[in-house]
Amino acid sequence: MVLFGLLMVYSASFIFAEERTGDGFAFIRKQFVYALLGFGAFFISSRVPHQKWYEWAPVALFTIIGMLIFVMIPGVGVRVGGAQRWMNLGFVRFQPAELAKLVGVMFVARQLVRHQRELHDFRKGVIGPVALLLPMMGLLLLQPDFGSTALLAGTTFILMFIAGVRPLFLFGGLFAAISAATALIMTSPYRLARVMTFIDPWRDPSGKGFQVIQSMLGLHNGSLFGQGLGNGKEKLFFLPEAHNDFIFAVIGEELGFIGVAGVILAYILFIYRGLKISWLSLHQRNDRFGFYFGCGISLILGLQAFINMAVVMGLLPTKGLTLPFISYGGSALVLNLFSIGILYSISKANQGSFYESD
Repeated sequence: MVLFGLLMVYSASFIFAEERTGDGFAFIRKQFVYALLGFGAFFISSRVPHQKWYEWAPVALFTIIGMLIFVMIPGVGVRVGGAQRWMNLGFVRFQPAELAKLVGVMFVARQLVRHQRELHDFRKGVIGPVALLLPMMGLLLLQPDFGSTALLAGTTFILMFIAGVRPLFLFGGLFAAISAATALIMTSPYRLARVMTFIDPWRDPSGKGFQVIQSMLGLHNGSLFGQGLGNGKEKLFFLPEAHNDFIFAVIGEELGFIGVAGVILAYILFIYRGLKISWLSLHQRNDRFGFYFGCGISLILGLQAFINMAVVMGLLPTKGLTLPFISYGGSALVLNLFSIGILYSISKANQGSFYESD
């Protein structure tokens, strides 16, 4: 999927990079370096026994909260497109929200293990696992990054359901979350504009609805077999963020329904393998942390992929979430591969490569 992503980033970004920087290879060169760093991160995380993350989760959570606070400081945080989500490290810009999703899943997995016997109790079994997660979510909303917040909240909901939290508590919390999200949308002009654009993109075809309309045109033009790799027209300054958030539209236009179906099947296979590794962790080794953490990684990356594809097809309002392993972006690619390294370490533990005494 990463190799396929490199191919599609090259196809989607070459003309744009030529126009913006004078070098058509500017974006693909950076993405190639990010991929190498990502596989280095994969190698490192795959060599760490995953139970270590149980011990490190609280420190990781407070560290990421600190980073999200630093992002809000002028001069440290970088504002792009109205959102202040990046830290300027001098030689590179880093997006803490990508790390926050992994750390959030890690911390919830730890808390569910610690509170496993108390899940019937609302205060200890529901508030306990998520209380310390709320400040991080609040900071994500301030950036603003509603997409990452909703994704982390949705994954947390599923993990708590899997863990056995009472449905009454869960759906009560879901109702409260939906009410809060509705209030955020209604009191935020840009979020309300996104929802209205989702309902009817043609109400402002040259403004707010332009990106979604061009995305759907690209998918329509792809038909069954596509226009051919490199032959897409929407990436020629019609479709904003063609190499990033909306790269799935370029795939649809150039590789058609066949390419789109292949990408969807790849993510389904990824989710299936991740959940199977997690299931074996629980039933072979009674490793609840490995089970929850593996499920969380599989779900948060899989859900992000399907949310991104739904946005591109006009089935959801725009969220600013990339397509994992495929979209352009250094922080996302490196941390996605780092997460897969953790999933691989859980798989190795199932096979006895770690924890020989078990």
